[in-house]
Amino acid sequence: MVVDQTSIGEICHIKGEKPTSKRYDPSQTNLERHAYDNLILMCPNHHTVIDDDDEAYTVEHLRKIKASHEAQATPIADAEAVTAAEIFMHPVTNIGQSGGFSVHTVYDSTINLHSAPSASHLTHQRQIQAVEHLWQVVGTLSSQFGAVILVDSTITPAELDGYFTKREHPQIENFIREYADMNHVLRKLSGAVSNEAAKERPFVSRRLWSVFFVLQGFYARTALLLANSYKEGRFIDWRLDSGCDQLLRAILPAHAVERAKSQKFGGLRTAIDFLETQFLAEADMNKPSA
Repeated sequence: MVVDQTSIGEICHIKGEKPTSKRYDPSQTNLERHAYDNLILMCPNHHTVIDDDDEAYTVEHLRKIKASHEAQATPIADAEAVTAAEIFMHPVTNIGQSGGFSVHTVYDSTINLHSAPSASHLTHQRQIQAVEHLWQVVGTLSSQFGAVILVDSTITPAELDGYFTKREHPQIENFIREYADMNHVLRKLSGAVSNEAAKERPFVSRRLWSVFFVLQGFYARTALLLANSYKEGRFIDWRLDSGCDQLLRAILPAHAVERAKSQKFGGLRTAIDFLETQFLAEADMNKPSA
């Protein structure tokens, strides 16, 4: 892909960047669309071939091609790799085609990389991967502790307290029986948030990491409060918990916190939605709501 001092490769999207691009997938997020997994490096000739015949060169076929070539790649010396990377990432301009990265020719001084002027493309891609990883952790937390959110969205605090103090509304047990075991809750937490997530901290902004930290802390604390309710024999409401309040106010404005806490149903989901919106805004994926 590099000949002498000239890069002849082209960075292509496997699933197109824009609605007019080949193999475009409207269900992809911006992070997924520009992530390493959706990019493939092609020579100019084959770039043209695959975009002219998207029926033959499907998403699955291109992924197999990429995996096959990566598996067969011959290692090169570090110095040679650094030189090639510097040539490849030389500041360049857009050649004016319609497919985003997938049609940005990588000749020296002829590509537009959509990254901050002060950051290399490789650094930018690593930052995207870090954000994606943290967002996957957030999704795992939502899945692991979906029962906590469901109960808060369908059962009032008074009904929950009646269950824990007098075993009223026995059907509630069907939703939260697993939280009677504190160790099970801790295992769910450790399964959702691995040590690998901490490795992403150097690649994201301080604010984004703070939002992520509060999100995981809020999930953990509300789950543990539910588990402690079994131990205490009464419902410990997250709305009245100073720890939850401090976590939320570290990120959210006071009116948002009060709005979530004032809801008899669904306040937990509202608070998490506010936090997730902040996460996406910091990742430049969305704008925070007014």
